Amino acid sequence: MKQYFKPHEILTKKEPADLGMVYTSVQRVEVGAEPVALESGAEELCFICIGGRGDYQTEGQSGTAVQMDMLYLPIESGITFTSSEGGVMMRYGAPCTRRTKFGHIRFADVDKDSRHKVYGKVENGTRRDVWNYIDESFDSSRFLTGICHGADGGWTAWPPHEHGREREETYVYFGMGNGFAAQFVYDDMDQPIVAALVRDGDVITIPHGYHPNVGCPCGGITYAYVMVSTTAEDRKFMDLRTQKIFGDKLE
Repeated sequence: MKQYFKPHEILTKKEPADLGMVYTSVQRVEVGAEPVALESGAEELCFICIGGRGDYQTEGQSGTAVQMDMLYLPIESGITFTSSEGGVMMRYGAPCTRRTKFGHIRFADVDKDSRHKVYGKVENGTRRDVWNYIDESFDSSRFLTGICHGADGGWTAWPPHEHGREREETYVYFGMGNGFAAQFVYDDMDQPIVAALVRDGDVITIPHGYHPNVGCPCGGITYAYVMVSTTAEDRKFMDLRTQKIFGDKLE
């Protein structure tokens, strides 16, 4: 099953089965002067602005999402995007059976409070910044989302970990310019599921398996992560298992 997608391959909505997933749907939404209208239906939606900006209108509310902002849209809701300068919104969906509330989660706010975490060590190349957007305290049925930036030439989320029983996950890479990163997904290191060179706009899906990555020395690695719980209302960020040969807990 394909788990590595270039930007042009996700311009139309990909259903979970297209991604090797069970619950997560994905679409790249390129926004311009012409309005783009989207409906959530039976899914709760998360939108991540990975480039430019997007002006939105939804359920009597309006605003502008800039790069690294996220929007949360409840079930049975609609949203319309426009942009005078162009923008890219990544759309993620997960099944949901209850009503929640719309939210605009601004990077500027997350960056200056306790949702911005710094993990790892400079000495072993694992230092990274993590911004938690939709966490356990946010009213969502299945989502846990955020953004991670790894230092130049550094690894993120070390040691390798996996949480396939509890959550499937999707990465989209952005803000890396001409740089690249290497992404791996495996249950068995002798038979990797994904071993990919990833660049801006690429998407990797992770239904299960360990999933370490590393950035190149000319800019590191930046990606948005979207985790979707396999059981509704069961969202525990640290419910995971590390690869024991590399360590018992995350750096």
